[in-house]
Amino acid sequence: MRTDPSAQVPNPILNPALKVGVVTGAAGTLFGGAYGIIRNRPTLGLFAVLTGVNSAILGGTYWATRTTMIRALQDPETLSLYPREKAYVSGAAGAVAGGFVALVLGKPRASLPGALVWGLIGLSGQTVYNIADARHTKSVLKEKKPEQTGGFGFWDRVMRSRWSPVTRLTTEEYEEMLKGKLLALEADLAIADEEIAKLEIMRTEQQSKHTIGGREPVETTRSSRG
Repeated sequence: MRTDPSAQVPNPILNPALKVGVVTGAAGTLFGGAYGIIRNRPTLGLFAVLTGVNSAILGGTYWATRTTMIRALQDPETLSLYPREKAYVSGAAGAVAGGFVALVLGKPRASLPGALVWGLIGLSGQTVYNIADARHTKSVLKEKKPEQTGGFGFWDRVMRSRWSPVTRLTTEEYEEMLKGKLLALEADLAIADEEIAKLEIMRTEQQSKHTIGGREPVETTRSSRG
């Protein structure tokens, strides 16, 4: 039984992107301050703020681009992508964000290197996540439900809060996501079967035409001899 596409709401774009931008901006500010202290920057505060702003633009642009591409490419019925497709999308989003930040900083020559570097970071990061997610899939059915162990842990509550851009799924939610992926796979197999059947029909028709075309010259030659 397939899910009604109208009953599912696509993932929002702006709010999660702003949250990611705030988180990456704060991390960039802390990193810029620490780096400025180590390097003994004369304008430490300004350097930390600029690093935070650049990090916020990079993180927000990456997440908005990634979410937009996923919404455009995902299956309309299951609203999901395969892990390999998510890796490609994350790499493309990283490339767009890296090149965009270089243009914002007024360094057009650095846009291509920035796109390559952040594209590889996005691709490799999503790949690592996919591997961890596959391992989690194997063990999720063996784990106890959070309700049976006295509720959610600290990190579960943090990731499930409304301020977190990512959410840790429960066993039931993960099973529903796997069911959606299975439905998408079954739909792809059905489409492949239809294409194979069409190709078989076309091959049969072509063979029939070749057979008829090969007999016509023989019949003409015999009639001319007679």
